[in-house]
Order: sequence, then C-alpha cells, then structure tokens
Amino acid sequence: MRKIALLTLMICFLLPVSTARADVPRLRVFYSGPQSGALQALKLDKSAVLTDDPWQADVFLLNGAPPANGDLSLMAERILSGAGLVLILGPDLSAGDVGTLLGEPVLLEQQEQAISLANVKHNDDPVLKQIVWTSAPQVRERFVITSSLTPLVIGFEDDSLVLGAKTIGVGKVFVFTAFLDGTNPQIQDWAYFNYLIYHLVQRSAGGEPASFANYAGSPVPHKAEKTALFIFLGGILALAALTFAWVRRYSLAHPELLDVIVADKQDFSSREAGTGWEEIGFHRPLGGFFLALFLGLLLFVPVIIYQNMILPSFILPSAQAIGIWGRVTQFFTLIWTFFDMGTSTAFIKYMAEYRVHDPRQGVKYGQVFVWWQALSGAVQVAIMIGLAGTVMPRSIYAIYSWSMIMHTFIQIPGFYLVMKHALTGLQRFDYSQVLELGLALIFPMLTQPALVTLMVIWGRGHPVFGASMGGLIGMGIAAYAAEALTFALGWWLYRRLGYNARLYFLAHFDWTVIKKSFRFGVFEMLGSAAWGIGQSLEILITQARLVNYAEVWGNWVLAQNFVYGFNVISVLYSNLMPSISEAISHGRKMLCKYYSAMAYKWGGLISALLGSVFLAVADRFILGASGPEFTRAAAYSVPLLIWGAVQYPSWVGNNVQLGANRPELLMMMVGIEQTIRIVLALLLVERLQINALILAYFIGIMAKNLIGYFVNNRFCYPQRFYVWQSLIAPILAGAAHYGVLRLLGDLIWQKDQITSVILFFIGVVPSYPLFAFFYGLFGGWDDATLEEVRQGAKLSNFMGKMAWLFWAASFLGARISPLHGRFPITIRAAAIQEAQSLEKERVSLV
Repeated sequence: MRKIALLTLMICFLLPVSTARADVPRLRVFYSGPQSGALQALKLDKSAVLTDDPWQADVFLLNGAPPANGDLSLMAERILSGAGLVLILGPDLSAGDVGTLLGEPVLLEQQEQAISLANVKHNDDPVLKQIVWTSAPQVRERFVITSSLTPLVIGFEDDSLVLGAKTIGVGKVFVFTAFLDGTNPQIQDWAYFNYLIYHLVQRSAGGEPASFANYAGSPVPHKAEKTALFIFLGGILALAALTFAWVRRYSLAHPELLDVIVADKQDFSSREAGTGWEEIGFHRPLGGFFLALFLGLLLFVPVIIYQNMILPSFILPSAQAIGIWGRVTQFFTLIWTFFDMGTSTAFIKYMAEYRVHDPRQGVKYGQVFVWWQALSGAVQVAIMIGLAGTVMPRSIYAIYSWSMIMHTFIQIPGFYLVMKHALTGLQRFDYSQVLELGLALIFPMLTQPALVTLMVIWGRGHPVFGASMGGLIGMGIAAYAAEALTFALGWWLYRRLGYNARLYFLAHFDWTVIKKSFRFGVFEMLGSAAWGIGQSLEILITQARLVNYAEVWGNWVLAQNFVYGFNVISVLYSNLMPSISEAISHGRKMLCKYYSAMAYKWGGLISALLGSVFLAVADRFILGASGPEFTRAAAYSVPLLIWGAVQYPSWVGNNVQLGANRPELLMMMVGIEQTIRIVLALLLVERLQINALILAYFIGIMAKNLIGYFVNNRFCYPQRFYVWQSLIAPILAGAAHYGVLRLLGDLIWQKDQITSVILFFIGVVPSYPLFAFFYGLFGGWDDATLEEVRQGAKLSNFMGKMAWLFWAASFLGARISPLHGRFPITIRAAAIQEAQSLEKERVSLV
C-alpha cells in the first residue's frame, strides 16, 4: 500500500495543472522590471501575453522601475483612455514618476521596518474576498505613499497603505507599495502571490478574474490531480477490505498461533526474562525514562540547532511554510485522535493488565488496534482528501490543501506504531523510548534534509507551487518516511527480544475484545479529542483574529521547540500508565499510590532541571542562531517555558485516570482546561494578540492541575504529594542552577551562532550533574529513593553511564547535605511488598 501511495503522489505532481481554454481572449501586458516573482506570476496567466509596444498594451505592469524604452506620459495617456496599470513601487521609481502615472502629485518615504498586512475594514473589494491577507508574511522594504489612492490593504502597525486602487479616466490602477526587486522574498513565496498578480492584472483591464480555487496557477488540487487521487482512494478501500477478509478467515482457522507469543526462547531468556525488566516496581518506568531523558539531552542540542538554525535557515527558509506545517499537524491532532478511538491506549493498558495471568488476551487488543487503523485509515484518507480536494480550495484555508493531503497519507496503513505500543504494554520501556525518540527527533533529521530539499528544488521548477510550498509538501513526505522507519526499527527490536511480531497482524479477536477496547478507548479518545478540539479552535480563532498569523505562528513554533523538551517528563508518565494498570487491576493500591507520589517527585525535579536550563539559554540561542524573521520567538520563549515547567501535574493526573480505568475523568479534566483556554483566547486574542494565548495557557493548566489532584484522590485511589521532595527542593536547585548558567552566558555569549550553540550545549548536556548535586544538597532524596535511582540507571541501556553520573552527583550532594533524609517518601516499603507479591503471580511466556 505504501508503494501505491507514493506512486500516486508522483503521478499527481507530474500531471499538468489545468490550463485556460485557448479560445479565451488574451490580454496584452506591457511589463517593465526585473526577472522576479512578479514576471513569473504573469507568465502563469494563460490569458495574458507580453507585448513590447505600449500602444498595443491593455495593461501596464511596472515592477519597481520605469520602462527603459517607454514614455511615462504616453502610458498616462493610455491609462486615461482605458488601459490598466498595476504599479509595484521600487527604489528606482521617483515621486515624479509615480505622480505622472497617477495624474497627481505624490510623496514617497522609504521604510524598512517590518509590518504585517491587514484588510481595510468595511471594504468588500474582490481582492479582499479572494485572498486571505491575514496569511500574508510581513513586508520590510517599501515606500509609504501619500496620495488619493483608496486603501485596500494596510500595515497593521502603522496603517500605511500597502495596496491601493484608483480610477483615472476610464482606466483602473492598482498600486502595491512593497519592493519586489531582490527584496521581500517571503511575500513572493506566499501561496497567494501568483494569484494576486493575476487578479490585479485582470481587474485593471476591466475583466472578472477567476476565483482562487479555479485559477490554474493556484497551488490547490485541480481536475487532473483530483481524478488521480479519487481513483487511488477507491483502490485503497477495496484492498484494505479484501486483505482483512482473508486474514480473518486464516486466523479463525488457526487459533493455536496465539500460543506462540515468544518466537525465540533463547533470545527471550537472555534479553528479557533474565533481566530487571521482569521485576515489578518503579525502577522499570524510571529506567526507560532515564534512557529517554539522557538520550534526549544528547539529541536536544543537535535537534534545536537543526530546528532553529539548519531547517529555517538552509533547508526551508520560510517562516510561513514552517508555520503552516505546524498548524496542519496541530489541527490533525483532533482528526487522528478521533479516528484512533483510543485503541492505541487500550492496547497498551490491556497488554500490561493481561500480561500477569492471560497474555494471549492482551495480544488480541493489539490485533484490534492494527486492523482498526488499517480499515479506518482507508476511510479517513478518503474523507480528508475528498474535503481537501473539493471544499478546502474554496475556503479561507485554501493554501492548506496540499499540506493537508500529504499529512493525511500518514494514515495508510496507519499501524506503523504498533511495535512501539506493544513494547510499552510489555513494559520494555527502553526499547519503546528509542522508538519514541526516533520518531520525534532522530528520523525527522534524517528524512527532512533529503526530502524537503528535493521538494524545494521541485517547487522552484514548478512556479505554481514555488519553493516554499514545495518544501511544505516535502515536510509531509518526510513525516511519512519517519513513521515507516519507526515501524521497521520497532519490528527488529521486538524480534530481538525473542517475541513473535507476526501475531499482531492476525485477527483472532472477538466482539468481547472489540467492545472492551472501544468502551475504554472512546472515553480516552474524547479526552484527547477535547485537547484536539481546543487546538483546532485555537487555530480558527488565531486564523481570524491574529494578524500576520503564518509568520507569527512560525515564531511561535520556534519558541515551542524548547517547550517540547518538557515532553520528556510525559515519557515517565506514559510508562507509569501500564504499571498502574497492572497494579490496580490486581488490587495493589499502595503500589499505585507510590507510583503517583514518585511521579510528582520526578515531575518537579525534571521540570526544574529543564526550566533552569532553557530559561538561562533559550532566548540567547534564538537571538544568536536564528535569522531576523525569528526575533519574536526569543520573547515568546520565556513565558512559554514557565508554562511548560508547570505542566507535569496534569500529565500525572491523565495517566492515573487511564491506569485506574477511569478515562471518563480524563475527558472531564481536559475539557475543563480546554474550555478555559478557548474562552480566554476568544475574548482576548483580538486585543492582546499572541499574548492572549500565553495567558490562556497558564490559567487553563493551573486549574487542571489543582482540580485533577483532588478528583483522582477521590475517584481513583488515594494520592500523596511530598512537598519538599516534589516542590521546594526542585525550586531551590533550579534557582541555583539558573544563576550559574546565566552568569556563564554573560561571560561567553557574543550574540553569534557559534557562542549561542556553545552556551546551549553547556546548559543542556554537561550541566545536568550540577543540578543533580544541588537537588541532593537541598534535601531532595532519602536513602531508599536514592537507591532506586541506581536501580533505574542499570536499566537505562546504552544511557547507563549518564544515568550513573546523575546518581553519583545526587549521592554527593545528599552526602554533605544537612537536609538529607529529613523528608522521606514514607510509603515505599509497603509498596515494594505489594510489587513482590504481584510478581509471584505472573505466568511464564515460555
């Protein structure tokens, strides 16, 4: 199916776009200016033909300079008698030149500060209806003109005219004040730029331009592409149904295949059964977390360098393209969450739960996940591509059409994460974290440089799309390749442990398994969907009310790249969910209580570590390493990082609710948070712009943190929060760590890329033992939990040395601390007894 998808995509892009009919009367356009985007856009208009004779011209298109062989007075006479004029200002045009063409004296003042573009309110000009100006990137080099032009588009910050119109005699004139000769490249890469030139030329000649959706030069699916896509969709639906029917019949005829959970007993004995991964306790999720944390720290520096410097500066130097891709993936969070129906989380939960007494039953939940993804994925792709090909091009989201289609193909076949989920359910967290980090961090850095670069080159050769839109499509192809690589690596790791990966692609499940999976999954889905709805509504609100939204969102995405570092904490909590499910389903509530207490402790500890590092270095790294388009990202980073540091109680609550089989509580809590966020954004974005989102984020997450704790204590199982180890010691250690790193930055940072990278590297990688020392010094450990750190370090696979260094620095700080052991986790001994008794009940897989 993957080969069919890629072949169809190639056919779609190789097919020519629709062209205008040959019998349409052709406009004669006299062009003057450089070989820039404006001339390229003009050549895409099949209804226009260039002419060198001003007397024969229906329209004059002057791009930044007067014609070398043309008389401006003559052009002015032609305009009076009915010729059109599209005038793009430039430094080689004087006020006298412009005044001659407009038939009035004008004043020109050159400006270079960046401004965002906005519609003039209460104006129904067609150019404002067909083009979504809030999606336009900023312009810099331009003239501020004083004239009698009617403003259509203005600068948001200063109300200066950017696009204006005027009637001279019987001629129609449009004036665009931003320079295009070697300047303002972002506006020329804008998906609406080609249509803007076409629209203005047609209007100035008195014609009726086609809509953006129907214009052959628009980067949206046209007739040929839509035909190929719909044929492909029919084939995918048929193939998925026929394949499932065959596999289902084969599986029912061979129920004995479920008995072979382990395919290689020797590998299983040496790499699984004989290791600490088969011992129940907090050290297992901690071991997987250590691998994710320290591998993440090692990768975070190259990832941030890649995402904040290499990707936006060299591979895809377009804030608007990066911003659009970020919004597409954010919007699709809701769509994919809905269609998943919680089957992935149900698979993980029930695999962990049934692993104790009936592992065969756990495998069936994995089969439900695989076939639900394969079958529903075909339907998802059909629906979303149908919408993207027909409805979206005629909406304000038209420029999202192709990126939406490309992102949709990830759902074919849709089960690429099955091995990661299986390893998580079996609580082999080191391997599952390798897959998680591969998908999120490593594989994009491998796939994007090759595939995005290829599509940028392709876009340059196809001016309908352009380099930025080509790169945007490349981001979708690279995302698909990353998921495919994750599946391939997961298959190898799963078999390396001796397990039988083939079982998940059979279909032994019955209606009981299906109903139980969906009964749990639907509530989990609704909780995740509430978050996805919030994200989607956030896009709708900002789309309508946030000025210069594509570029602003590009800066927002850049700042949020640092906030994503806090997601490493959610790895620990995702690991804890199957552990809690295993314990609570077998009546070990004290073990569950200990899991929650340690989740709060480690959440506070790691949030303080990452927060102190990022607050000390992130703004300086952005200012020194990214281009001038991203200076706003440095300002956004500080409040976003503080918000990121207080998210962890929310993640604890989510996984407690899922592990305790109360997904309806998760749905309620997420709904409360998102309602607060969206209401505040709706009320405040127009007035406060992007700052409104920051305020809404803070209020929403803090409400969820506090309410969730008490809800879980009442309806799941008793919670315990140890204030010193989970809050006070982390804050003290984080403050000390921040002070050291900020002082170091004052000494070495020179506001350039090299020292920015050096400072960031020092903060993220070699400084973590210093924080661990401070945390031990401020009394963050007792003897039992410190020993548990050493147990977890032993399970952290190839990150063991870094984990051991964390333990050693913590041990040193604790050894000299007068506070060591003063604030212990008192429930640990009882929890360990329950873990040991549960371990004795577990059946063998061989």
